[in-house]
Amino acid sequence: MMKRIATVMLAVLFVTSSIPVAAQGTGSVGGTATGSNGASLSGTRVQLRNVDTGQLAGNTTSGANGGFSFTGLNAGNYVVEIVDATGRVIGVSASMPLAAGGAISGVTVAASAAGALAGAAAAGGLGAFFTSTGGILVLVGVGAAAAAGVIATTGAASPSR
Repeated sequence: MMKRIATVMLAVLFVTSSIPVAAQGTGSVGGTATGSNGASLSGTRVQLRNVDTGQLAGNTTSGANGGFSFTGLNAGNYVVEIVDATGRVIGVSASMPLAAGGAISGVTVAASAAGALAGAAAAGGLGAFFTSTGGILVLVGVGAAAAAGVIATTGAASPSR
């Protein structure tokens, strides 16, 4: 009986010693949150998203000069998001690859005017956005851009010619 217990314990020890332990990352990302006019945004919610998993890797509030930083990060691809008071993302950085133990600094992420408009309209509900002058202009602009894209991609040359 003792041999059997010792064998089982030895097998458990062998199996658990071969399981990799997830290490806390040592990477970091830092930068500045700005408005659409380029002015620093202090006291603004900033979050870091892992693009590979879609999960939030951290969140913080920007400092007096708009500065933010995230530490203890694992390797991966990340974006920094600026979030308004209603929880809507109003600004996103480009995707940034972070190597194991790497540091990315000087990231500037700006709130977009369209994002701020949508956030402000959302405070009055979706109906307010679709019936507001700003909402209508945004929709018309999006429609015109889509039409221009279709026209640009449908040239006069036909594959049957």
